[in-house]
Amino acid sequence: MTDPRQVTYFSKLDSEECWALLGETEVGRIAWTGEEGIIIVPVNYQLSGRTVVFHTAPGSPLSKLVDGREVSFQVDEIDRESAIGWSVLVHGTAGPAGEGAVNTSWLEGEKTVGVAVSATSIGGRVVSGTKKKG
Repeated sequence: MTDPRQVTYFSKLDSEECWALLGETEVGRIAWTGEEGIIIVPVNYQLSGRTVVFHTAPGSPLSKLVDGREVSFQVDEIDRESAIGWSVLVHGTAGPAGEGAVNTSWLEGEKTVGVAVSATSIGGRVVSGTKKKG
């Protein structure tokens, strides 16, 4: 049971801090609305400037994102024990990655479809841990 005297503090990150944190990680979650409803899947990615880029196989559900639909992309790192960490959320439009996009997929097989997420907004929060009250 959680101690009711523990409080977790959140504070907002500015966009520069958000982009810096995205540049330090390799795995995030992409979310979009598909025929079955909201779909969320993990992807390994890289940043190309202010664009999130990942690769997938032709014909996969992810490959359909090159059609220009709205997506959300989230990355976070939060330590369960200390409740210290951060979370960043990007809203944007997915489309085809440029010809020069490097494929960094961890998965085997033909991951030749590059998907680029161009951000329309970015925001994040720092979770500053737990503190026991009085």
